[in-house]
Amino acid sequence: MSYLFDSIVKYTPKKEKVDFIVPERIREACIFRGYTYKEAAEKCNLNLREFGLYANGYKDIPEEKIFNLMKGFNFPKEFFYIIKWNRVDF
Repeated sequence: MSYLFDSIVKYTPKKEKVDFIVPERIREACIFRGYTYKEAAEKCNLNLREFGLYANGYKDIPEEKIFNLMKGFNFPKEFFYIIKWNRVDF
């Protein structure tokens, strides 16, 4: 029966603004621009190791690095501060 509702019900992900830089958004920016981590780190004027730690969420991203990310990816500041919540069906 659920296959009938899949084509009818459209779910849009919930977006929430947060007060920290979201690592997932850095990865999305890399994919959108077609950059590898090495290329992205160079464009953002960051160390490759540090960039990888930031992008994978292993290290908190300092607020002062936002300008490097904005300039390197050519995205607005707000892009890096949004979390997308997706519905999970069990």
